[in-house]
Amino acid sequence: MKLSIFISALLVSFNVFAANWDEDFQELKSVPRSYADSGAICEEIARLDIKKQFPAPQYHVEVGIAYGDTKRTIGELDIVIFDLNAQRVVRVGEVKCWKSMSGGLQKARDQRGRFLSTIHSNRPVYFKSTSTGQQYDQSWFKGINDFITIGQEGTTNHGYDQEIGYSLNELHQMTDDMIQCQKQGECAQP
Repeated sequence: MKLSIFISALLVSFNVFAANWDEDFQELKSVPRSYADSGAICEEIARLDIKKQFPAPQYHVEVGIAYGDTKRTIGELDIVIFDLNAQRVVRVGEVKCWKSMSGGLQKARDQRGRFLSTIHSNRPVYFKSTSTGQQYDQSWFKGINDFITIGQEGTTNHGYDQEIGYSLNELHQMTDDMIQCQKQGECAQP
């Protein structure tokens, strides 16, 4: 037990998780997600990594929470970690697996700024899962101050907070693998 805690702490301290496509693929086979969007696989792999840091049943990790006001959708949060015991969001992660690592980081920072501006505007804001349609109460998002950026292998050297253990080329291959698996009817489809 002590060894596994040490290894987990070591992995978190390096801000990268050991990648194992066979294990990740098995986990993702049952997730009904479209992989036509190039960032989808990156978000789903990031979700798997985050779930290791924030395990159930205390935490729930959701990919894709749209937020907006009464007029329109303003943005989408890539990864949201809910503390079910405290009934609040404890962390938001923006996932950017881009060829231009600096461009992805800047985009994630811009998205964070837009979210903070919206949440501090004192107007009603809705939060809704893009996959299930589940609505989340605005109160869960009050006081959130833990935002991280997540990218592909090598991104922590460019200022990201955490990286997944796959290169951009590997992520493209994984996208192809998931699409093929869905076409063959062996993986869940959206």
